[in-house]
Formats: sequence, C-alpha cells, structure tokens
Amino acid sequence: MDQPSSIPTNGSNLHSKSRLVYLPGIDGTGRLLYRQPRLFDEYDVRCVRYVQDRPNTYEELVSLGEAQLGPEGAIVLAESFGGAVALMLALKRPELVKRLVLVNTFAWYPRQPMIHLAAFFGKYLPTKPSSPRTRGIRGLFFFPPDITKAEQDAWWDQTADVPQRAYGWRFGMLAQVDLRPRLREINIPTLVFVSPNDRVVPPSAGRLIAERLPNARLVEFSAGHAAMIHPQVDMVRLLSEM
Repeated sequence: MDQPSSIPTNGSNLHSKSRLVYLPGIDGTGRLLYRQPRLFDEYDVRCVRYVQDRPNTYEELVSLGEAQLGPEGAIVLAESFGGAVALMLALKRPELVKRLVLVNTFAWYPRQPMIHLAAFFGKYLPTKPSSPRTRGIRGLFFFPPDITKAEQDAWWDQTADVPQRAYGWRFGMLAQVDLRPRLREINIPTLVFVSPNDRVVPPSAGRLIAERLPNARLVEFSAGHAAMIHPQVDMVRLLSEM
C-alpha cells in the first residue's frame, strides 16, 4: 500500500528551504514534477502519494497533505484532481497553507454528464494498468501539438503502473465535489494557472476559482492539461512572482 512520501531535494541544507507540498492529479503517484527540477533545487519538496489499491475519500487525502505541511506550514502546489484536495486543505488548515498554486484544476467539474458517466463505468474498470497502445488517443487530450512523442511517453511512463480502477474510484470522487460556495472563505495568496487549450479540465473551471478567491492571480498559457512538462512553464519563476 502506498504511503505519502517526499522526494529529496538537491542540496544538503533542507532547513534553509521553504517547504512545498505537491498534491498530484488523478494518477495519485506524486511523480509528475520530474520536468520541474528547479523546484527541487529551490524548495524542500514533499510529494504526496494516494493509496492505489482501494477507494479514497477526500478527508483521507486532505489528511495526507496535512501531514506533510510541517509545523511551520508550506506552499501547496496542486494540479487537476489534486486542486480540490488543496482547496479543502486550505479550508481546514489556513494557518499552515502559506500560498496556493493551482494548475488546470476545478472547485466543481463543469462537464457533469460526462464525469457522472465516467464515474459510473469507472467502478467496472480492471485492476491492471492502462495499455501503452492507448497512449496516442489519451495524448490527444493531455498534450498540445508541440510536445514530442518522446516527451509524452516519458510522462506516461511515470504513471504506467497505476491501476485503471484507481482512476475509476477518483472519477466518482470528483463527480461529487462542489467547493464553489466556500471559495470566498480562502484568503490565502493563490496563483491559478489555466491552459486555454486544456481538453481535460475546461478552462472556465480555473477562471471561476480565480474570480471567487479573494486573493488570487490568474495566469493563462496554452500548455495543455499536462502543463508542468511544457518547456515554457517554470513553476519556480511563477512562485517568485507571487
């Protein structure tokens, strides 16, 4: 059973670095920051992993994130599915979430018929991982045209062991979440990153978060859904501008 973990940063003195907690997307692996090496140079990065062999609850995932915040608090970086977890964490422990960075995410998923259909069929997905033969089709949703096949395959390789059923369980979770009524309670400095060409999470979902959070800044760049592998997306630079 997977447990929350942290990926060691480069450098010997972690105490001099601000802590950053990464809440992953629906894959739940915590491995998809590999194309943001400067994050590990500049921050004490703690990458949360979700349990893959049974259904999760949002309360459980929030607790995993909370355990990584540390006594002095941390920046919280979340993408896609992990954004709702980050928002709930900010509501639960606002004194420990120093800043929020939300990438291609939502407080409520706008395409409700589609996600409820995915949640229904997700219960019947097999326990084996997805076939590599389906990467071409999946890639049409996740990547813009300027991401090479080699880069796409490297991204897929990071999550190649995730059971399909784990995705199915999480489809059910995100079909039920609606944090829109509580967004104005979160007064933490927040960067909301939206990809106008995101085919997984409608850009309107991120824009809504930016509109309703009292202390948010919106950044838009056409990087596709898997934005943090795009060579022009530099999370350290974006954090420095907050």
